[in-house]
Amino acid sequence: MILCYSRQLFQILLDENRIAAIDPKLTIGSAALKTPICMIPNQPVGVVLSGIGAPAAAAVVEEMRVLFPIRNVIAFGSCGALTELPEGKIIIPDNGYRDEGTSYHYAEAGDWIQFSNAAVLEQLFSSMQVETVTGNIWTTDAFYRETREEVNQRVNQGCIAVDMEATALQAVCDFRSLQLYQFLYSADSLHGDWQRRILGSMEKDSRIAMFQLAASIAQNV
Repeated sequence: MILCYSRQLFQILLDENRIAAIDPKLTIGSAALKTPICMIPNQPVGVVLSGIGAPAAAAVVEEMRVLFPIRNVIAFGSCGALTELPEGKIIIPDNGYRDEGTSYHYAEAGDWIQFSNAAVLEQLFSSMQVETVTGNIWTTDAFYRETREEVNQRVNQGCIAVDMEATALQAVCDFRSLQLYQFLYSADSLHGDWQRRILGSMEKDSRIAMFQLAASIAQNV
């Protein structure tokens, strides 16, 4: 299963027939937004759109694993740079600081969780000749509470980026005996004064390229 967070990308994939709905009546999501469950044509790979935040992403994984015999989850989306990362840089998280609530319902309490397939992703991206950076990330639930004090603290702990789902997804997948392959790309920047950069405005071709990377991972794990 490929999980993404961009409605723009999901619609592009549908419009260009890169994915197709399994059944118009078979949807996933919440009362606020439901979207079709799709597959890549002629491949045993599902593609779903998740809401933003740890609870929404965890719920998608839980519901999909009940509906289908999923073994692997490939998740990708944007993140905020905490260090001098260029926009669009692909990040492989290897450890995550758990500043969200969902993971604590699936894993014992603790500040950090390890992303178990970071080394596998490094090898896969290397074989595709895609440059990446590996490092710690910070997952938080609070959009507007990434304060300067917290940013500095996370950077001092080795975090290079911040997102809203990653640590929760790893906890859910560990608990449900699923393999998670997760990568992020740098969008806005919290290094110094906040900069929007490509957050919400990434070019169509770049969005598709990220999906193609996820699809390649799905074919090789």
